[in-house]
Amino acid sequence: MNLINNKNLNEMQFFYLAGITTLTAICANMFAPRWKKEAKLLNKAARKFLHYKRDLLDDQQIAEIKSRCQDLQIATKQGDKDKCDEASKQLHATCENALPRQHRQGWIEENLEVIFVAVVIALGLRAYVVQPFRIPTGSMQPTLNGIVATSVPSADQFPNIASRTIQRVTRGRKYVDLVLEEDKRLRSENPVIEKPYFHFFTHTYIYFDDGTKLTFPGPKSALMNRNGMGFGSLCGYPTADMSQQEKDQYRLAMLGTSTSKISLEGSRNRPIAYTQPELAAGTVIARGFIDTGDLILVDKISYNFRRPDRGEVFVFDTRDINKIHSEAAKNGGTAGSHYIKRLAGVPGDKLQIKQSDLYVNGEKAKEPGIVRVMSQEDGYQGYEPSYRLQAGKIFKARKSNMPGMNEYIALGDNSYNSSDSRFFGTVKEFNVIGPAAFVLWPFSSGHWGVIK
Repeated sequence: MNLINNKNLNEMQFFYLAGITTLTAICANMFAPRWKKEAKLLNKAARKFLHYKRDLLDDQQIAEIKSRCQDLQIATKQGDKDKCDEASKQLHATCENALPRQHRQGWIEENLEVIFVAVVIALGLRAYVVQPFRIPTGSMQPTLNGIVATSVPSADQFPNIASRTIQRVTRGRKYVDLVLEEDKRLRSENPVIEKPYFHFFTHTYIYFDDGTKLTFPGPKSALMNRNGMGFGSLCGYPTADMSQQEKDQYRLAMLGTSTSKISLEGSRNRPIAYTQPELAAGTVIARGFIDTGDLILVDKISYNFRRPDRGEVFVFDTRDINKIHSEAAKNGGTAGSHYIKRLAGVPGDKLQIKQSDLYVNGEKAKEPGIVRVMSQEDGYQGYEPSYRLQAGKIFKARKSNMPGMNEYIALGDNSYNSSDSRFFGTVKEFNVIGPAAFVLWPFSSGHWGVIK
């Protein structure tokens, strides 16, 4: 019992003495003169420098720094301020001169470094957080705008440069006036080709048989369609907005025209003819203005934590969607790398179209975005039954146990002018990028803000 009491007493004495010692050290450091505090901090910094740079220092430099640290420590303990100041200067100089000085960056190097860091951060954000995407076509109108072209009869109606600049900033509007200066003939194969330009933009190139070309700063549909620049009607090309009477006239023109007098695009099995490839000098290829498509931000994080929801607008890439790429190749162009549509069917869903309404698993769809399309109000026209979703036909999105192989069905809100899952089939899970989150620009399109 006495041994236990003595042991407890010794432990209590030890902790008591340790506490007194610590408190004394704290008080001594608290009330120590400033030069002593600075000397201790310098000594500590020198030892860190020695630890971090040891692999770059030779033995002589290491020994010298240690010696200077010891001199400073002795001077501090002796309380000799002058001797301490001198030891501090020597220690500071020894550390500073131990390694060769780096060349001071000039303003060019500094700016390049800042730009490089900014680019790395931007690429990181684009790869893992958000990705900008410009809508090239009108397949999601009126929910989101694609590129819209409007023709005008005369260039005299173009506003002045100041107004054009303001419109370019606020609306993404640019003016174009392409007129032939001499007689031209469209080349015989694939004379009009649409190609991506700097990822966010689409240009259409018009090729002539003399090797020259013209560039239209927009998609092919905006150049050719009657509700765009109307070039299709000038060169005898069938467009999506032709009336049935015009389509019949086009077929008759094809039958009555020699192959040598027309230009063709696409494959031999499915050629599309330009029945009037001869164009006279003064022909207006395109005259008017082009309003850019909405620039949106795609959320690339959400689908890492949740499943895609039916009814939301989403973006997917076109890898391994063969129908998209084969069709573009037939027309001599390049398929877009990304598409934006509304997610109409999730894995396991069975879709049908009945009288312009979409039915999911036997019931009329209830998701707000899909309901707006079916309302046939405010610019919406309902769903067109075609291809895999012909009237009464069931189109299923399959479930899969293999990672990334679940299927989704993507439909455009502008169903009567949309190439979507009805045409190219389902979208695999590994193609899905993320939900379209925010319209970033232009500001005056009426869509700026959160996408619904």
